[in-house]
Amino acid sequence: MVYYLKLIIDSTLLGYSTILFSTNKKFGFLIMLSTFFNPAAGLTGLLGTMFSNLLVLFIGVHEDRIRKGLYGFNGLLVGLSVSLYHEVDISLIIILFVTSILLVFVTLSLEHLLGYFLGLPVLSFPFVIVSIILYLAFFNYSTLKTKVAFEFPLDSYFPKIPSYLLFYVKSLSGIFFQSSPWAGFIFAILLFINSRIAFFLSFAGFFAGALFQIGMGSDITDLEAGIVGFNFILTAIAVGGVFLVPTPFTFILGIMAALVSAIIASFTKIFLVTFNIPVLALPFVTVSLMFLYVTRLLRNQHLRVLDFLPGSPEENLDYYKTRLERFGDKGILINLPFSGKWMVSQGYNGKYTHQELWKESLDFMAVGQDGKVRRGKTSELSDYYTYGLPALAPASGRIIKIVNHLEDNIPGEVDIKNNWGNFVLIEHSQFLFSQISHLQKDTITVKEGDYITIGTKLGLAGNSGRSPEPHIHLHFQSTPEVGSATTPVNFIQFAKKDKDKTKIVFNEIPDENDIIFNLSSDFNLKSFYSLAPGISFEIEVIKNNQTPYKEKWKSGLDFWGNRFLEDGEENKIYFFLARDYFSCLDFTGKTSSALFQFYLANYRVPFSGSEGFWMDRISYKYFSTPYVKFIKDLVHPFSDKVSYYWKAEIENTNSGSILKSGVFLPTESTITDCKIEFSGSFPGIISTKNKKDSWVLKTFQDSTN
Repeated sequence: MVYYLKLIIDSTLLGYSTILFSTNKKFGFLIMLSTFFNPAAGLTGLLGTMFSNLLVLFIGVHEDRIRKGLYGFNGLLVGLSVSLYHEVDISLIIILFVTSILLVFVTLSLEHLLGYFLGLPVLSFPFVIVSIILYLAFFNYSTLKTKVAFEFPLDSYFPKIPSYLLFYVKSLSGIFFQSSPWAGFIFAILLFINSRIAFFLSFAGFFAGALFQIGMGSDITDLEAGIVGFNFILTAIAVGGVFLVPTPFTFILGIMAALVSAIIASFTKIFLVTFNIPVLALPFVTVSLMFLYVTRLLRNQHLRVLDFLPGSPEENLDYYKTRLERFGDKGILINLPFSGKWMVSQGYNGKYTHQELWKESLDFMAVGQDGKVRRGKTSELSDYYTYGLPALAPASGRIIKIVNHLEDNIPGEVDIKNNWGNFVLIEHSQFLFSQISHLQKDTITVKEGDYITIGTKLGLAGNSGRSPEPHIHLHFQSTPEVGSATTPVNFIQFAKKDKDKTKIVFNEIPDENDIIFNLSSDFNLKSFYSLAPGISFEIEVIKNNQTPYKEKWKSGLDFWGNRFLEDGEENKIYFFLARDYFSCLDFTGKTSSALFQFYLANYRVPFSGSEGFWMDRISYKYFSTPYVKFIKDLVHPFSDKVSYYWKAEIENTNSGSILKSGVFLPTESTITDCKIEFSGSFPGIISTKNKKDSWVLKTFQDSTN
């Protein structure tokens, strides 16, 4: 019972905060209180939210989706709108309940249609459809009582401000069907606290739309009442910073969308005014969905549509930029197409053949212990270390084209009629293909139509086609035709020599003459991080050398397939377990928790038993004071110089492997020091230290046994 009560409370509060694009329950509570500036609207809004949440829970919608407020916010809007013209009585509440049933099924239907076929969110589209149906249905119900417009008693004490600022504040009120400027003032403060980017976009979007309307001679009473201008605000925020990664380009696009919503509002008003129906959020919904759909189709690198659940614009930008630098934007694990040490004999923009349409290509040649590419100085193909070595699939996919019949060239000669020689073309996704070329005749072991996994043997390295020496050519392209223009693609993880040490790099493209290799997987290290969903761990925690205490951590899997580790105190790590590395993706909760220390110490761990060092980007949000974070949030859309970096090095000792790591400022100043001893069971022995605290985490041992 307590669980479901908490579920309803969480889903209700997040239903309120979601309308202002926030995931903060405290903000949701404050917004809920602010809707009671108009008590009738506040009551019916709360009822609408609760009705919707209870109904989706009753029919079996997944609880994770309910908890996030994804169904409550449309119920809230319908509830707020239902008492706009009518007194609240038992008849109106019954109508609201029945309307909530309709709303739930409309929402679920649109969720499937828009999400599955178009990849779009429903936004407040269900509210718009159901509210129009409801307002028309009102004409047939004689038991409902028309009410006098409510005025908040303290409205006359609202400070005198320029009329356009007042229109802006009243438009914010209009989002929640409030008429009091005091409510709009509170919403403006909450919006600013939650996101400075969203606040800026709300301001810019409103004034762009308002000036356009007034300049074209539109009725100014629409702006005075706040029943139209909120569309400009919501559209600018949604397009400019919430559903697209915020950049200067999306800010401009958001303002353009606000201008378009002004025209749609004028168009919509002509049809709805006859039935005394307000414009509602129809301009916001139609324009936002249209802009999102088109930008998704264009795949413009400056207008990136989010492929994860949106938070505030600042959170979206930070998460996206961190993920982009760590993992790239392809969403596919891509490895080097060979085993052992190889040299990049020709890199991107290579002077021989990697030019023009095919400039993003790589040639690889195997090297011996002496670092050379062949054993002697003869002209035999077998003299080259590369010749006859396996060529591997760089990523999982489907074989769509092979050529397997061409003879190898004598070293120094080329076949310019068949440039690619024997090759394999693989489809990895709708817009990503790879081609591995210059293989030996009749050695390709896959056939067209085969589905393969990363690392599958494709054939043997040869010297066919335009190849004077045995090598493997690899490039990626966006279309399936042989000879298509290439596209740059990063490898998820590989190693290279850096002086006398091994440097492990992530999401990079190797340079010409680099000697590189895939990491050999360490089974014991991989097993250490298995973390199967449902497994619990008892952890002994010692903070600042005080009395040890016990925590219970649990590994889980949420509705969206995200793996996580939680401690039962609302602290949670989201992580990714790849075939050859463990990586923390995000942390939510208190940075003063023991779980956060695990996050810092295990931020990214390649499953390699050999010694090496590496570096990865980490969000600044965990290490910044509110004031510093405020400044960095403002700078971040225009510069990456606010980033922090996590550095690590693994050492092998007589007692086992030790991972040392730390978080560093760009100035190389240390923020934290961490160490993991991979001894015993998960999580080993973790030690962390910063300016304030020191921590030791290890498997709990019951001393009474």
